[in-house]
Amino acid sequence: MANNVEETIKKVKESAKEKFDASVEVHINLNLPKDKKIRFTTTLPEGTGKERKVAVFAAKSIASADVQLTESDIEEIKKGNLVPGKDFDVLVAEPTFMPKIAKVAAILGPAGLMPNPKSGTVTNDVESTVQKFKSGQIEVRTESSAPIIHTTIGKISWEEKKLVSNLNHLLTATRSNRPVGAKPNWIKSIYVTSSMGKSFEVDL
Repeated sequence: MANNVEETIKKVKESAKEKFDASVEVHINLNLPKDKKIRFTTTLPEGTGKERKVAVFAAKSIASADVQLTESDIEEIKKGNLVPGKDFDVLVAEPTFMPKIAKVAAILGPAGLMPNPKSGTVTNDVESTVQKFKSGQIEVRTESSAPIIHTTIGKISWEEKKLVSNLNHLLTATRSNRPVGAKPNWIKSIYVTSSMGKSFEVDL
């Protein structure tokens, strides 16, 4: 049975059995044809609860970045000495670097870390973009093989109102990014769960 947002979060927290501070995950199933994709960024009002390593390709040094990459690092990515998703969780690049980064698109793409203007990760203002990602900005996108969105909105230890705030924000942002030509019932279902817990459906 579907629940409103507040009831959903309450049940997810009550049913969580993990012995660690699990993430609260949201899974949105969409009624979209294969050629319709969703990809946007939004900043969760309560942050993500997760420290993310942000790497940058920029002409000048970016103090807030965790990893400052140079042209020679493209070869290191190619060799497997720098691993996307392990050595960095977000990659931000200035547009001038994109032709060079394209050489490792086959590695960055499957990891979901290929810089893209739609996700806000190709920009001339690298510094403020890094700060946004560190303060709770997330990228929301459909899976490459299916019209499903998987993302996290915080930690199970958080108080309910923070998780409710983030979930409401995510749902509003998703609806406002409805693809052109999508059917009125383009969002099929929304489920929320902890990392290893029971999932609960949100009433649409």
